[in-house]
Amino acid sequence: MKKMASYHFSVKCGNYNGRKTSATNHLNYINRDGKFKNIDKNNNEKQINECIYKENFLPAWAEGSAKNFWSSAEKYERANACVYKELEFNLVNELPLKENLKIINNLLKIEPMNKFYYSLVVHDKQKSAITGIRNLHCHLMFCERENDGIERDAKTFFKRYNTKNPESGGAKKSIMLNDRKIGKQTIKNLRDEYAKIVNKILKENNIEQTISSKSLKEQHEEAIKKGELLKAKILDREPEKHLGRKFSKDVNLKKDLLEIRSLNKEILSKLNSQKGKNVSSNRYTALQVDNILKNFSQELTKKMNKLQKDLEKMYPKVISEERAKIMAVDIVTKGKYKKFRELIAKINKDNNDDINKQYAINLKQDIVNYLSKPEVKMYISKIVNGILEKNLPIKNNYNKLNSNLNKMRLQLHTIGKLRKATGTQIKLDKGKNIKYEVKQENSLSTGDASYNEANNYNNAKILAEAFVGNYSLGALVAKIVDDKYDEFRDNITSNKADGLSQETDSALSL
Repeated sequence: MKKMASYHFSVKCGNYNGRKTSATNHLNYINRDGKFKNIDKNNNEKQINECIYKENFLPAWAEGSAKNFWSSAEKYERANACVYKELEFNLVNELPLKENLKIINNLLKIEPMNKFYYSLVVHDKQKSAITGIRNLHCHLMFCERENDGIERDAKTFFKRYNTKNPESGGAKKSIMLNDRKIGKQTIKNLRDEYAKIVNKILKENNIEQTISSKSLKEQHEEAIKKGELLKAKILDREPEKHLGRKFSKDVNLKKDLLEIRSLNKEILSKLNSQKGKNVSSNRYTALQVDNILKNFSQELTKKMNKLQKDLEKMYPKVISEERAKIMAVDIVTKGKYKKFRELIAKINKDNNDDINKQYAINLKQDIVNYLSKPEVKMYISKIVNGILEKNLPIKNNYNKLNSNLNKMRLQLHTIGKLRKATGTQIKLDKGKNIKYEVKQENSLSTGDASYNEANNYNNAKILAEAFVGNYSLGALVAKIVDDKYDEFRDNITSNKADGLSQETDSALSL
């Protein structure tokens, strides 16, 4: 199996919540200038040279200065505009700079990158903040106004584009990355092309590594369809998150990420060590398949019950917008609204309490008059937003756990359907010496009890889906009758034909 090289390709926008971020500040960051200089801790005068290559493509009015170009973008670009965008992507540690520049140059030839002015820097971080190993990557900072060959000064360049007379207006702003539909597809195309370019350069340099722009989930599904179960096993994991500079200092996050990488490496090593060997997978009777599914569903039910209790405890801490508004009104009325609600509760218990009724009516009128003031409404809105923002992490965590619970419910429902099909297979196999085996390299023992348990479940799931009549998975299953192999998919085809025949006979009898 080819080793999967590291893949990181992100698109970032130079504004945040409608506020322009400093393009010149970001230029200093990628160039390691100004306050972003990397100084050797042992020598305060010596700068660590992370920037091993710099290149700018600029209009004539910038006079070859990236600082002139990006400071003009900050000055003249319209309010709330995205001043710059940036591609950040990995390069290949094993290749010299010349070969890595081929990757960058080929990427710059792709539409719409071939239309933009840019500043790019290659960083060679000998020790990354996360893993402590080399991190070779590129920052490509670009302006989305297209290079149309028309001479303009700095101020005119960033004006609104004039459709009828382009010479009198600013450079046209590309929609390739901004339009909702087109932008999403453009980013996908860039990511796909980047992977193709890297893989081509790797092949030219006789490096047996590949990268893929597809998600782990997509790659896992493809491997299953192709019957590449060893590859599918490696891809069946949570994707790593790019922590970035800010979170790289978080000791716990770094520790978790390194543990995940170590585990993935260990699994890859163990699976590759088994590759090429004549390893016989475990064989299962239909009854054993059912028992594995039964045990898994019981464990899943326990987890669901625990998660349900956790959600019930957490729910009172989740503040809805209506509840936040009540809290805000209590604050601005200095407790009068709370007192009013308590009075109403007393009146509901004792309808003859005329004194409290009158007091409640007067109190209500005071509160209504006070809340009708525009400045009070604005104050309430501000408090509500503050409460909801502060409560957002709790709400997000609740929603995440609730989503997990719903996924577990769906999984339990699926297992129920699989067990029903397995029950039918048990009856068909009764009194016969029949076992089933998942072909190829799906069942490899690693010596790890939890890993092997998961492996047994995956095998049982594949077999049960074959029992249901899934032809694509049936091709991966061997039926062993009296220790002799049989093509189980032929049985599936026959079962489907028999089922269709019975349905037809039933319909005709009506």
